[in-house]
Parts: sequence; C-alpha cells; structure tokens
Amino acid sequence: MISISSNTPARNGCACAACRRFIAGNRMIRNRIAFVHHYNPYIAGAPIRTAEMFFGRQQLLERILRTLPNNSLMVYGPRRIGKTSVQHQLLRLLQEREDPVYSFVPVFVDLQGVPEEFFFAHVIEELREQLGAEIAAAVPKPVARAGYGPREFANDLRKLIGLLQAQRRGAWAANKRIRLVLLLDEVDELNRYSERTNQHLRSIFMKSFSENLVAVLTGSNIRKQWESESSPWYNFFEQVALPLLTREETLRLIHEPVKGFFKFDPDAAEKIWLLSEGKPFLVQKFCVRLVNRAIEARRRVIPASEVEAIRLEVGEETA
Repeated sequence: MISISSNTPARNGCACAACRRFIAGNRMIRNRIAFVHHYNPYIAGAPIRTAEMFFGRQQLLERILRTLPNNSLMVYGPRRIGKTSVQHQLLRLLQEREDPVYSFVPVFVDLQGVPEEFFFAHVIEELREQLGAEIAAAVPKPVARAGYGPREFANDLRKLIGLLQAQRRGAWAANKRIRLVLLLDEVDELNRYSERTNQHLRSIFMKSFSENLVAVLTGSNIRKQWESESSPWYNFFEQVALPLLTREETLRLIHEPVKGFFKFDPDAAEKIWLLSEGKPFLVQKFCVRLVNRAIEARRRVIPASEVEAIRLEVGEETA
C-alpha cells in the first residue's frame, strides 16, 4: 500500500496531529471553526491536488508506479470520474519517490484546448516552467509557437534531459537513470490532430528518447483507427480503466474530512453512496452542499432527509 503523506517534516506532522487531536477534543474550538469560520473541506469541480482529500484508487496508483520505469500507460474513464486528480497524485508521489534505480522527473501537461499547431510548443513551455530556472535559461521559449515542430521539440528535449542528468551528477541521485514522466491530461485532444503529428509524438517516445521518457495519459478515449493500416498508438501503452470508488472508499471520503466537526448520519452517508454510484465528483458535490446547509442551520449532525432535500438540485447541476 502506498503511503500517502504530505511534504511536512515528521516533527511538524506530529505537532499538526497533536493540534488536530486537541481541537477535536475541545467542543468550543470545534464550534468556532465549524460555524464561525465556515469549515468545509470538500472540493467539487476542481481536481484534488492534496493527499488529505484524495480517497481510494490506491491499487491503481501502485500499479502505475510499478509500470512506469519501463512502460507508458493510458488511464481512461468517463468525464468527472477523477482522472485529473489521479494525475496530480502521481505528480506528488513521483516527486517524493525514492527509487533505487531511477530518478523520476514528473511534469503535468494539460492538453485541453491546445491546437495541433501549438502542441509541441505547449509541451516544451510546460517543461521549462516546471523544471526550474536553470532549465528555462538553457532552453529558450519558442518564439513562434506555430512554427515550433517535432524537430525543434526533439532538439530541446535532448538538451533538457542532458541538463537533468548533469544536475544529478555528484548529488544523491548521481548513479540513477533519469526518467522524465509526462503526465498528459485530456489526451482526447490528440484525436483531433493529424495522424502525422501523432506519429511524430510516438516516434519521440519509442525511438529518440525511449531510455529517458515515459508518459501517463489520461482521457476518455484515444483514437485507434486511422487511414493507414497501423495506428500511431498501436501497442504503445498499457490501458487501465479508472475504477469508481468502492462503498468503503466513498464512506471514508464522506466521514473523514469533517471528523470532529460534523457528523453524517449513517443513513445519510449510505444515501450519498447510492446516489453518487461511487463517482468522487458527485460525493464531493453532495458533501459541499450538505455541510454548507449544516453551517447555515448551526447543526453538526447531517440527517438523511437533508440528502433527499438537495438530491434534485445536485442532479441538475451535474447533468
């Protein structure tokens, strides 16, 4: 099982845990935080970036981390099932990971709305921005985004990987192999690109930089059928379906974030589980609304009747 921990040092983490226990045991403080400061930790609409609000998918994360040293993966699923949140968890886990062989360098790239003619420029700009000042200084920003193609990208990527290797010489990761991990979100955009662009991208992964470059792609579907007999993405990555939350995972997401501040009645939690069908976005949406209503009513226990009261409202917003 992966240990989902924060970046806080152990000593500070212990102190924070002690603070939480103190707060949980002090009714006056709990009431002030809950009702005066409107305590509501749930997130609906935005991806989950922190470990504290990410529940479930542990086996999937473990599988991806085991696979990445040697292969790329495509994680697919319907809209709002949590694909982008998984990418942000991978970004954090790979940054923290201490592997005996590889030094992982993850970079998150959102492809939503990126036109084909700007694709390679967009990716190199994200690499420059996320990998630090030294990389940004050595790899110039594309002057004409539309004129920046696969050849320019390959040249800059080669320079960038060389710099990453040089940075680690003499450091703790000196004897490790660089693995640049592109976390490509919304890869359905590639379906609208030409077969030629897709072939160029595959060639970069499979031929030019196969020793140092892997990817985790997330989207609903990636096109397999093209005009030519062989698809650019045939046999390129392992495909993994993103599962729904289990009942146990859903109940943890409902109860744990507000433990000590608010309490969901067991029937209320069960109703959220049934209505959400294990979709994390819907679970969070229900919980955001229910906690807000509890704050307004200055009520710490959330009954099943409240879930029923907002059922149609949540359904209309997510339709």
